[in-house]
Amino acid sequence: MSDSMADKMKRKLSAKSVTAIVLFGAIILVFVFFGLPGQMGAGVGSVARVNNTLISVADFQQEENRIQQYYQNLFGNQMDFSSQRQLLRQQALENLVRMELVSQAAEKNGILSTDAEVRNFIVKDIPFFQQNGQFQREYYSRYLESTRSTPGSFERKVRKDIANVRTRSLFELVSKPSAAEMNQLKALKGHKVNVQVAKIDEEAVIKTMPREKLDASLKALDEALAKGDEAAVQAQLKELKVSWEETGYVDLGADNFPKIQSATATEAVYELKKSEPLLKRLVRDGSNKFVLKLKDSKVETVVNLEPMTVEMMQKRRAEGMFEAWINQFRSKSHVTMNTDALQLN
Repeated sequence: MSDSMADKMKRKLSAKSVTAIVLFGAIILVFVFFGLPGQMGAGVGSVARVNNTLISVADFQQEENRIQQYYQNLFGNQMDFSSQRQLLRQQALENLVRMELVSQAAEKNGILSTDAEVRNFIVKDIPFFQQNGQFQREYYSRYLESTRSTPGSFERKVRKDIANVRTRSLFELVSKPSAAEMNQLKALKGHKVNVQVAKIDEEAVIKTMPREKLDASLKALDEALAKGDEAAVQAQLKELKVSWEETGYVDLGADNFPKIQSATATEAVYELKKSEPLLKRLVRDGSNKFVLKLKDSKVETVVNLEPMTVEMMQKRRAEGMFEAWINQFRSKSHVTMNTDALQLN
């Protein structure tokens, strides 16, 4: 991607520019896998049906190749694709079904892309089809030939991708936090707590203590916590050879706390009170158990929030709304998958 294209993307988030990112990866893969027998569009038939739309074997194979290249870039030669082939194909099949569901849901709700947008995107926004900034039909034709595609099928993909990205952008737009929510977030950011945490790793403790003794100690610890008996709690922690650690001051708007590293225990932090600093229950998260205690807290004035904080809040909310929307559409749709496709050679 050229510097000018990167700068353009930074200046504004448009359906065209984001779609370019998606399609660039697909186009690059054509050249990465070009020449491999039976890998690019050689299949005939369909692998899935979403309402009245069929998903072709050719699209399935291209998506499988795209995912494989993605993981290869992440893990290099460390990943054994032969043993993970079925998982890759399951992911490819689900990706294609999901993309088609989003496309159909967008169209049903009037979120469309125009002929002019599709034409301009192909001619102006894909560097692989250009030379010295000018669209080269020869490059476009070579790409279509390499993928065994037609102009019509490629343009339909571009049209769907533009509509799909536009849909996500609309969800982000309506997910912008209100003034009241911004004030609430500022209050959370300004309220900082320092939490003491004692983590009990059962797998580590069991190496030095019989199971029966561990269970008895955990039961006694639970009872001591329920009574708020700190002396008894400390005695049981000593028996388990577990010591307290501190998180340091962390704002309540944080996604995680140092030394805790458990979503379940992080949620329990919000139960801590100054009047009762010791949490009156043992927090259980699989083989790990946590004892939590509020050591100190303070309130600071937050005038402005970091743009990244607001952006992440908006993106998380938009993603949740988007997932609920597409899952609702899927529940009302007729989706069938050809699981035999997972066994294709």
